[in-house]
Amino acid sequence: MKAVSYVTCFRKLKLTEPISGYVELLPRVNITNDPVVRKKWLTPEFSTVAGLIEATHLNSESNLVFGEFDANEMKDLPPEGMLLAILSWVNGLFDSAWLIKEHVMVCDAAFMRVETDSEVRWTSNFLAVRPSFSSGYSVKEDDIEMSIEDLREWSRIDDLVGGYLCKKSSLPSRFMMEKGYTRSGIALRFVATARQALDLTFKITNYSSALETLFTTESTELAHKLSERVAFFLGERGYNRRTVFATIKSAYGVRSKLVHGDTLKPSLIEDLSVLSAQCDAYLRAILREIFNSENLKGIFDSKNEAIEDYFSSLILGPF
Repeated sequence: MKAVSYVTCFRKLKLTEPISGYVELLPRVNITNDPVVRKKWLTPEFSTVAGLIEATHLNSESNLVFGEFDANEMKDLPPEGMLLAILSWVNGLFDSAWLIKEHVMVCDAAFMRVETDSEVRWTSNFLAVRPSFSSGYSVKEDDIEMSIEDLREWSRIDDLVGGYLCKKSSLPSRFMMEKGYTRSGIALRFVATARQALDLTFKITNYSSALETLFTTESTELAHKLSERVAFFLGERGYNRRTVFATIKSAYGVRSKLVHGDTLKPSLIEDLSVLSAQCDAYLRAILREIFNSENLKGIFDSKNEAIEDYFSSLILGPF
């Protein structure tokens, strides 16, 4: 193999300003809306291979995502394996983007071109992931908007989170119940599951599990302790403690009823959309705080004793 390249787009993402050239989200994953760059990648050869529908779609989207590299960088993977590896990077990018703003971006058509000494081969694949907003699934999900500054912040966050989780052997590719897998990594997995759930009670249950993973170390008086700890943590950052406490208590109540096969009152069912969205927003704020602080990462991803000491001091004051 000589050269490998791929092209795709991120659906449900609208770029709000023109890009000269491209912005690198991570190595070998670049995004652009520059017509000159677009013309370089969306060639007549590509149109023939992809077909009229996909070629037209990529030409009309507000963004184009592409990358190229030497085949040796992919450790002799077959083309299909190379594209799957790239799509796993994209999936990680989407997880990181949630830490900036809620979104429903998908990557449902990616095309790879592999050139050898004797031939040119094409392959295609997609991410079979369909997230929905925390307030509930809609057939017509809204696009999110990103500026160039947003894209650069996205790249920074992805590098920060991905680098940390890689260092801690806590990436999604590893079984998360193995010894040493970080609480923050597990919490992100629960959030990802919540975002893919269609049922609001499943969303809230997974959001609650993410919070439980981060804030608790034992099962006694769980609902009260979880609600109190989240309230004090966010209260230190400008949130109303009473509101946070009541929200988390309600969310955990929904979780308990679901896993125990109970039902909900009609009045509570009507409030699920707002409750789910609040949980999503709280978790985004919490995880951003943790990943941006070496001290907090050290506490939340440490032993149970460090977490207990932290919250005892936060709630009761220093010893």
